[in-house]
Amino acid sequence: MPKMVSTKYGWQWRDYVQADAECDRYWQAQKAEKRSLNEATKKSPRAATQGEKKTSEKIYIPF
Repeated sequence: MPKMVSTKYGWQWRDYVQADAECDRYWQAQKAEKRSLNEATKKSPRAATQGEKKTSEKIYIPF
């Protein structure tokens, strides 16, 4: 175990370890939130519903 020496900013080693752990938890929560949001908004890969046109269909406009 390293000596508990204060740095020039007044922090000790355990403060750095605690701040690093809090940062890791924060980013894990951000990734999980983004992942759940992507899952919630993801469209199913099934065929288009009856009312929708497929993009491959051509639209003819009579003039």
